Amino acid sequence: MFQQSFQPNEQGRDFVIGDLHGMYELLFAELDTVDFDYERDRCFSCGDLIDRGPDSEKCLSLIHEPWFYPVLGNHEEILIDVARNPLSSQRDSWIANGGQWHLTVSSERMLKYANDLDQQPLLIDVKLGSGQHIALCHAEYPWAQWNPEKVQGDPELTRALLWSRDKITRQDTSVIQGVDHIFCGHTIVDSHLTLGNTHFIDTGAFKTNCLTLFPLDNLQ
Repeated sequence: MFQQSFQPNEQGRDFVIGDLHGMYELLFAELDTVDFDYERDRCFSCGDLIDRGPDSEKCLSLIHEPWFYPVLGNHEEILIDVARNPLSSQRDSWIANGGQWHLTVSSERMLKYANDLDQQPLLIDVKLGSGQHIALCHAEYPWAQWNPEKVQGDPELTRALLWSRDKITRQDTSVIQGVDHIFCGHTIVDSHLTLGNTHFIDTGAFKTNCLTLFPLDNLQ
């Protein structure tokens, strides 16, 4: 799936989190601080559920929860590749970057994870009750206008959704036209960083114990 769209949540609240990286217990601790209602509220995720932290498999189980909606991260993309191609050139790099947990998991279970992750979108867009239109991708949205069809049709732009750091490296404050706010993870920041209308919210949970949980009701 390339894109998943959501209508306003008329029953509860919406939140977005940065990269989880195996920090399953930390997520629930953060949700407790906002009295998250699992029947009515929604939690959107900027991806990278796995690796580095202690509970990658538990974090993968979240994709089956009816309140949790992640985009695909680059770590999940690598899992899909390695699970389906055990001799993949990405295997050693993945192990070095937190993927060693998979060495104790059966190939059958890894293939199931790959198939489940293959159903996750690269882009999520959400309409809010306020009328605002927000979006999520993992790394950066790589075009000057909100045009998912153009991005989907260009392999380079599609790859940028998962891997790019251009905007944050250049401290590019240009505004993406056609969408009110875009939330991204991938690049670790000390605290929530806004450039134009792009929000970078990966605060390095696996090493800082700080997971950004942002209430979308707070957007101006």
